[in-house]
Amino acid sequence: MIDVDKIAEKVANEPLKENVPQEDKKVIPQHVIDEALAETARQRTKDLKQMEMYDDEWMNWSGLR
Repeated sequence: MIDVDKIAEKVANEPLKENVPQEDKKVIPQHVIDEALAETARQRTKDLKQMEMYDDEWMNWSGLR
């Protein structure tokens, strides 16, 4: 039978790796960050338009919900 407490104690007592080599850290290019921000802004604009249409009593024929 598996002793979960033993495994958890072993994992908890393992030393942390503090000297992580530089190549393990990912460098994200600036254009990727900028595009993600732009996509977030576009999605927010689309969501706001959808909410406005949903709340408009003329556009939403089923009425306000």
